[in-house]
Amino acid sequence: MRARQQAYWMSLSEEERLRRCGRLFATAKRFAEERAPKGLSTEERKRFVFRELYGYDRPY
Repeated sequence: MRARQQAYWMSLSEEERLRRCGRLFATAKRFAEERAPKGLSTEERKRFVFRELYGYDRPY
């Protein structure tokens, strides 16, 4: 199955692969934003979403 999936992805143009990955990331970010607790400040919300997406706190 992995080989078939890899072959499929490689059959797409670089632009299409990038476009699809961008959409996947945008979807993941939207889900993380929806999971954020209510009442967070803008900065706290950004930190929460970053931690949800990357698995660690922002380094700054």
